[in-house]
Amino acid sequence: MEATRTLGSPLELSLPYRKARCENITVGRAKKVQTDKHQFITHGHPFKCLHRFFIGLEPSWSGLNAIEFTEGSAVGYVKKLSVVGDIPEDRLSETCHPNIVNLREAFITTGSVFLVYEPWGMTLDEILSLSTVFQLGEVEVATICQGVLQGLQYIHQVLDVSHGSLTLGNVHIMEDGAVKIANVGESMIVRPAAREKAKDIHAFCRMASTLLRPNSTPETRGTIGLLASDFVNVPPTATVEELLQHPFLKISAGPWCLRPVNILCTIVQKFRGAPPRNLPDLTT
Repeated sequence: MEATRTLGSPLELSLPYRKARCENITVGRAKKVQTDKHQFITHGHPFKCLHRFFIGLEPSWSGLNAIEFTEGSAVGYVKKLSVVGDIPEDRLSETCHPNIVNLREAFITTGSVFLVYEPWGMTLDEILSLSTVFQLGEVEVATICQGVLQGLQYIHQVLDVSHGSLTLGNVHIMEDGAVKIANVGESMIVRPAAREKAKDIHAFCRMASTLLRPNSTPETRGTIGLLASDFVNVPPTATVEELLQHPFLKISAGPWCLRPVNILCTIVQKFRGAPPRNLPDLTT
């Protein structure tokens, strides 16, 4: 007798979602992901996907329009980008680099693109706003600069675009200390001219100068301080590859030295949001 076939519970069935393919990638192995456009790009509004769980944010938070919490899938941050005219689907691709807030997926509707990114961390803007109680040292700045340059190298060479909006607010320090450049999906869509790559480098140098400024007391600077000063005053023709070879970056200690930055700054932010009390002194 033929066995009776029954429908499985929807709570037990595996739902179709797209898993990120960027895991445990190293800088040396980073390359352009061979994107299957049928998987990477979905035509339609993400909130209408019944097998996906999105929570919308109204108003948006730091440019974030929604967060995905689909069971069995990694958390995703969703940004909505309004586009006038045709949406250049051929420019969009999944990214995979340890120094990029990686783009996982794109949803396209009339006049809008919803970009699904991996989660990001605390911006350099937020960290600098806490400089009265916590300041970055030269080792931390060198580590940040190295991460940003490696991310820029991927954007310029592998994605073949310029970022076009490299600011302190677009560089994030993750909980594990990783340094990541955000909003690369917007760069693919806007696609600034190739000459804008030089402007990315100029923007990076301004950023590095800002990060080092709290410690810039020329009369008391040692060898590392002099190297730092030389690093932020490189010729305007310097390339990413040349900057990565600068001696100042040799003091970079890796992501581990930035792990306390994210955690301690988060603690200070909570103290500032709490009823008046003495802030912890993180400078000693």
